[in-house]
Amino acid sequence: MKSPDFTPSESMPIIRIAPICNGKVYVIPHSVSPKMDIPFMEQTDIVPAKASNKLARQLMKKYASQISTSEQPRFCVRYNSPVHKGESIYLYILPLKNEKEIHFENGEFIIADDITTDATLYSHYLQKESDLLSMAAELWNDYL
Repeated sequence: MKSPDFTPSESMPIIRIAPICNGKVYVIPHSVSPKMDIPFMEQTDIVPAKASNKLARQLMKKYASQISTSEQPRFCVRYNSPVHKGESIYLYILPLKNEKEIHFENGEFIIADDITTDATLYSHYLQKESDLLSMAAELWNDYL
């Protein structure tokens, strides 16, 4: 399956889920941008502060054919968008036991530090999240 189409609009909240495994973050090329990003991202008109866990689980179900894990996404942090003023981003971590539990076309696991090393390859969102994802990737085993 190709990467999900995603073009953010205005100031609606965004749910993002970053798969991590063996100290690495999973990224894919997005069809609306040549930049790499995490595969799970969806804008919502619901206020996630009240329903973000439910929304994250629904997003995972949407891509069930690309994931073979029983692990659930875990909330990591809420931050303001580096792209659209007033937009809230809710970042989740999806810990995977092995790298074969996820499969998107042209997807790959990268070391989180690679995001800052060559920022031109990665989305603005991923650049903003790189430090958090680096820490989460290091603690990956603790999530399981």
